[in-house]
Amino acid sequence: MTDTEYIVEKDTTVSFTIQDGPIKEVGVNGVQIDEVIRWAKVKIEGFNANFPCRENSMCITKLDEALLWLLKRKLDREARGVEGLNKV
Repeated sequence: MTDTEYIVEKDTTVSFTIQDGPIKEVGVNGVQIDEVIRWAKVKIEGFNANFPCRENSMCITKLDEALLWLLKRKLDREARGVEGLNKV
């Protein structure tokens, strides 16, 4: 999965500490939503390895799509010089 201290798995429980504030302004204090999506994708890939079906495969595809849209947003924000800042 992930080795971040902000995603904690124990038995059948998982907890996420979500980033609070822009990283360039407050530093890293949690995970971004794309890391939560990656975690969910890995879980579903595990399900699909054991119980393959079209629905699991479609879910994985849609999570990949969500990650691509978030990457596009990040690259756009970087190009505008506002990534990591509390600006539009």
